[in-house]
Amino acid sequence: MNIGEIARASGVSAKMIRHYEHIGLIRESSRTFSGYRQYSERDVHLLRFIRRASDLGFSLDQIRQ
Repeated sequence: MNIGEIARASGVSAKMIRHYEHIGLIRESSRTFSGYRQYSERDVHLLRFIRRASDLGFSLDQIRQ
């Protein structure tokens, strides 16, 4: 699934997904030959977890641990 699809499925914006990749909170996605990011169902679950933990008030460092 591409970044738009995973953003809709997880409730996390594409901008935040790229930010989470940049800071190392999630692993960098694989890329297609044309450079588009590709994500799996595992990534959807991880992003949903991050969003819920953030909504509950956990910091990104706490979520990383």
